[in-house]
Amino acid sequence: MASSAGSELQLIHLFVHLVNAGGFSQVAKELNMPVATVSRKITKLEAQLDTQLIMRSTRKLRLTEEGSELFGRYQDAVAYFDSCNNSRVEKPEGTLRIAAPVSIISMILIGVINDFSKAYPDIQLHITQNNSNIDLIDEGVDVAIVGGAQPDSSWVSKSLGVLDYGLYASPGYLASAQRLTHPKQLQHHNLIKVWPLFNWSMKHANGDNFYYEGPAKLTLGDINGAVQAAVDDGGILYGPALFMQPQIVLGKLEHVLPDWHGEQRRISLLYHQRSQQPLKVKLFIEYMQQHARRLFDIR
Repeated sequence: MASSAGSELQLIHLFVHLVNAGGFSQVAKELNMPVATVSRKITKLEAQLDTQLIMRSTRKLRLTEEGSELFGRYQDAVAYFDSCNNSRVEKPEGTLRIAAPVSIISMILIGVINDFSKAYPDIQLHITQNNSNIDLIDEGVDVAIVGGAQPDSSWVSKSLGVLDYGLYASPGYLASAQRLTHPKQLQHHNLIKVWPLFNWSMKHANGDNFYYEGPAKLTLGDINGAVQAAVDDGGILYGPALFMQPQIVLGKLEHVLPDWHGEQRRISLLYHQRSQQPLKVKLFIEYMQQHARRLFDIR
């Protein structure tokens, strides 16, 4: 009887680690165990409990209601057991996989990411820059940086800051174009649209609203190119003030219709909920949050 109970607890220990890792291949690597062995042991646990714990119709790890209940019941106990049983001191090392939009890294975060890399020389950063949504579990991502709505509610979200959108153009373009006094006149101008906000929502200080979804002279997927196009007298750009500030300071861009405020787009860190978060992930999240205010302040 005791042997049977001990065997079941070993399987539950594996199950909790599986959920924390986010997938069979991840936990197999973590525990130095073949994926087939992990799958066989989980199947054995389901047979012993006479219930399905994991839905296997997808590559993602999806728990049944019974699986979620079992994880919730044992995750703290397993974490405590592991902490008591693990005498080694975890070191800040290994590969940290990050996913983020192209412009967020290159125009806001690259400096602080480089500082983090210097502070922790044994952590290697692998950054995937992609404007498209990716499957964070399938891609083995540790931390994602996203704008707007959280794509997957199973991930924990921590806010870094907010981007305030508005209209911007070069003095040269404004001097040669029709005078602009209201957003409804945008249709008569050369416009520059850039991912991810191809349609523009604006609100006046008096409460009036305006929405533009018409054509643009130029449409891009990278804000770097869009800013350069605006600086080169290419037209009016709807973009985040933080990205425009360096060019405004240099006199190369101006805020157009400043009484009309654009959208606010929140930038957040996403990471997988684990009872024992890897040290490299903890350190990165803490470092980014410590520097977030400085990064998103417009001075």
